[in-house]
Amino acid sequence: MENPPQEINSVVYQLTATDSPDVQKAAIESYMTSDVAFRHPVCSVESGPNSRNAVLGVYQWYRVLSPRIDIKLESIVFDSTQNLLYLEGVQWFKLFFLPITPAPARLIIRLTLRKQDGLYYISQQEDFYHPEDFAALLLPASAPFVRFGLAAGGIISNLLVRGANLFGYWRPSASTEEAWQPFEAPSEAGLYKDE
Repeated sequence: MENPPQEINSVVYQLTATDSPDVQKAAIESYMTSDVAFRHPVCSVESGPNSRNAVLGVYQWYRVLSPRIDIKLESIVFDSTQNLLYLEGVQWFKLFFLPITPAPARLIIRLTLRKQDGLYYISQQEDFYHPEDFAALLLPASAPFVRFGLAAGGIISNLLVRGANLFGYWRPSASTEEAWQPFEAPSEAGLYKDE
């Protein structure tokens, strides 16, 4: 890619949503380094000689599982000093054997780029899904249970911290207005003072 922020929409479409396995293969060979690494919630490929072939296999299997995939990028941020490209998008994926409508799933994609001969290539891809969105992606009927589990985790955390506060752990001693003193509060105040 000469200009990653401008070209990435097309690249993502070719990698994930094209109707042609040949276009997908050509995109992986054109835009990814031969030693590309790939991390996803259900699989990963470590960087190594010709790891791009294993990444191609993951992408191909992804299309076997869901013959029709749609994706829409909603935000693109390029950090040219670190050669990082951050994408926020919504993906519609449906396992071929489920008689359901695909549910939208939000995801963040972090692409590490490597510049060679004036062009940028993807040297690592990391996909991040919120648990609820990932559940909706694989099995939409499970999303309410995941949502319930996350809400229960929030309630339990609050109950447990109240108990910890009673014993003096991580208990604020002043109101937010009184405690707020930019750049003056020690970062280790409180829990670790006896160490």
